[in-house]
Amino acid sequence: MWFAFWETMINAAIFASVILSALGLYIASYFTLVYYGLLEANTRLVPRVCQLEERSCKTVLSTRYARIFGVPNSLLGVLYYLFVVIVLMGGFTDASISLALIAVAWFTVAAGIGLTYALFFIIRIPCPLCLTGHTINLALAILVTILLG
Repeated sequence: MWFAFWETMINAAIFASVILSALGLYIASYFTLVYYGLLEANTRLVPRVCQLEERSCKTVLSTRYARIFGVPNSLLGVLYYLFVVIVLMGGFTDASISLALIAVAWFTVAAGIGLTYALFFIIRIPCPLCLTGHTINLALAILVTILLG
C-alpha cells in the first residue's frame, strides 16, 4: 500500500515538474525571441497581462542584468527547462546527472534572488513574467531535489 502511495506521489511530482518546465520554457522562449528581435514584445502569443510593454518588462531585457557571461538569461532558461524535462522524462538515474541537475536548479534560485533584488531595488521595474519564472525555478528546485536527492 505504501509503495503504491509513494509511486503515485513521485509520478505527481514528475508531472508537476514537467508542467512547470513547460511553462518556464514558454516564458523563457518568449523572452529569448523578444531579446533577439524575432518576436514583437506585444505579440498575441501571450495573454495581454503578460505581454512585455515598452517601458516595463521589455526594458529589463536591455539591462546588464538580462545576461550572464554575455548570454541572455532567458536562453539559459530554455536550456535549463529542456534539461529538467530530459532528465525527468528520460528516467536518468545516474548520480552525477542527478547531482548536476540539483546544483543547476539551486543555482537558478540563487540567481533569481539576485535578479529579483535588481528588479525591485536597482532598475525598479516590476516584471510579472520575470517573477513568475523565478517562482517556477524555486518550485522546480524543490521538486527536483525531492525526486533526485
